[in-house]
Amino acid sequence: MPVRTPLLPSRSIHRWGALAGMAVVLSGCGSALVAPGAESIVGTSAAHAPATTTGAPPATANLEAGSKIAEPTPANATPTLCQAFQTHPMLNITLLFGQTRPRGQAISASEWRDFLKTTLTPAFPAGLSVLSAQGQWQDPQTGRVSQEPARLVTIIAAPAADLPTRLDTIRNRYKERFEQQSVGLAVAPVCAGF
Repeated sequence: MPVRTPLLPSRSIHRWGALAGMAVVLSGCGSALVAPGAESIVGTSAAHAPATTTGAPPATANLEAGSKIAEPTPANATPTLCQAFQTHPMLNITLLFGQTRPRGQAISASEWRDFLKTTLTPAFPAGLSVLSAQGQWQDPQTGRVSQEPARLVTIIAAPAADLPTRLDTIRNRYKERFEQQSVGLAVAPVCAGF
């Protein structure tokens, strides 16, 4: 008799389907994001994957603070997915910039364009994408939740020794120039090609 799996609501299918797709991409790039000794369902067969309940997210790996992204080596590489799509292991970098100063004054479009021209573009001349967004965050000092316009900058780049320095420079210049407490940063390994 065939095994029946419970149906997930449509929204859950889309949400977890996208996450599963990301897991496959990460697995194919041979990333070393999983802390030693931690379990992960990335790259495992369904027979070995942990059971999930209806509508629940798939199991995820525990990452230790300070985990490093390792470049693929013969010992940890599974580059077949990247090769299948004629792509290469790269990094997907997202920077999150708030567009309001502490006293409520908006950062103007011309100020943003100038920052893009003088700071972001010289650091990543090969290309980047800028999206307008609505951000929300909680002030760690006051606990107050604020909403403001934001810019998300996405950069696909090859791992490089100077990458952390370039990103720190961008973040620090923005914080100083526009009186920001922080600039968000997310980095994930991907297979990419242009």
